Amino acid sequence: MQKKFIILLVAAIAGVGVGALLGFGPMLRYKSEAVLNMDMGTSEYKRFTELANNTSSARQFLAVFPPPQMHSGGIDSLMSAVAKGEWHKALPKVSKVDAKEVPDAVLQMERDSEKEKEKEKEKVQGKNGTKNFKENAVYLGLRLTHTASDPLEAAEMTTWLGGYFKEVATREAVREQVSHWTADNRQFSDRALEQKLKYEFDIEQAKNRALALKKIVALYPDTSSRESRQVIDVRKDNEKFMSPLAKLVGAESELIEIGEKTQQLNREIEQQAFAGGLLKEAELALKQARSGSESVSKLAAVIADYSKKVKTDAEREKLLSLAADLSQISARFMSQAQFIAQPSVPSRPERPTPLMYMVLMGGLFGALAALYIWRTAIINLLKQDTQDSN
Repeated sequence: MQKKFIILLVAAIAGVGVGALLGFGPMLRYKSEAVLNMDMGTSEYKRFTELANNTSSARQFLAVFPPPQMHSGGIDSLMSAVAKGEWHKALPKVSKVDAKEVPDAVLQMERDSEKEKEKEKEKVQGKNGTKNFKENAVYLGLRLTHTASDPLEAAEMTTWLGGYFKEVATREAVREQVSHWTADNRQFSDRALEQKLKYEFDIEQAKNRALALKKIVALYPDTSSRESRQVIDVRKDNEKFMSPLAKLVGAESELIEIGEKTQQLNREIEQQAFAGGLLKEAELALKQARSGSESVSKLAAVIADYSKKVKTDAEREKLLSLAADLSQISARFMSQAQFIAQPSVPSRPERPTPLMYMVLMGGLFGALAALYIWRTAIINLLKQDTQDSN
């Protein structure tokens, strides 16, 4: 009996040893968490996360910004975590719990305040000639998590993932902005000639009308003394006509208005022609960029290079508009996007802890040893139960 007890004890100790090897070895996991501030809309978040969960994008960023002291096994683990897409979770501005606890009137006041702020921004951007493609922000940021066998490594990888997501978002935002520029440029080119011909026709019509009205006014000079009167011709439609002099003033005013529109159109044609070459170089520069910050710097270099080619105020205005759009993206995704909760350095491992593995494996080995020691008695007991049942 003493021998059997020793065997059980040895098996249990062996199980505890195996559990310790597993618990303090490959199964030891520490989890780090952080919160990254980044306002996003729903479609923006979907686009960014689809790109961020791509291992090709992660490896490309890894080649430019490698994590500190990362071994090959850690890289494979990191790529596996990136592909699963469980390392990020969007944080809505108003959660379900908040919606239940906060009064509807307060939530509506916050929404109205945010709308007013957005309108003010749009007014400023409209004065500066810039376009804002930012969606209504539904999410205030991301909750980032990463697990590793070392607590410091877990925190460092969480920091790296935050930087990685910022770079992905920046690169996608720059790509989208350039695509909007290019689409606007092509669409304007397709419509500009049509619009110019229309204005020329309208000017010709207005000139002919003004010339005809001048002849009428010359034939009937007394109409000038009655120019404020309204002549009504009572016919089928009971139409009301202005005096010839008033019509002449209207035709001349129309000429001035169409002339202003034509001048504005010619200015836009000049601007879009100037931007056409810049956009071609911008697309080539973005293809060479390997990260979001590099795409911003390369596009900024293209804009700076074209600033040396500016000849007119119209071209300078267009260039400043493009530079303002790029500056807005850089500020939003690189400067304003910061950790509002820094990556934590966990002090305790994730469950199951090493102690749990030791207890579990010790009990398992002890149970297996008991089955082996009393195997004969167990078999006989099973046979007896079978005979009794028959």
